[in-house]
Amino acid sequence: MAQEEYLDRLRHSCAHVMAQAVKKIWPEVKVAIGPSIEDGFYYDFDKAEPFTDKDLKVIQKEMRKIISKKPAFVQTKMSRTEALTFFKNRGEDYKVELIQDLPDEEVSIYSTGERGFVDLCKGPHIDNAGEIG
Repeated sequence: MAQEEYLDRLRHSCAHVMAQAVKKIWPEVKVAIGPSIEDGFYYDFDKAEPFTDKDLKVIQKEMRKIISKKPAFVQTKMSRTEALTFFKNRGEDYKVELIQDLPDEEVSIYSTGERGFVDLCKGPHIDNAGEIG
């Protein structure tokens, strides 16, 4: 795998770890998309109050905890109907909207570790979060 491709996977995997940390700290936060970008990554969150500098430090600390456990990034497939029900039951309105716009009858889902973050995602990812520095 080329270094650029690995960096893209690494950054996207970082976005998933960040989203997992945010959801653990603030379970009510809704998530939208979290791609890698040219100089890093981001994730769109719907949170009642904006994140503060203090919040960012708490998120970073939780990310380090997740990374230290080296959870694997695991892909599974769901039918469109199953995925709609799954994300509706979790209150993830943005994921439901995204799934409704997908042309495929089967969608890709990634999870991070046991009972970790679960997201609508085509991937690919690095093997496990322990690869994140």
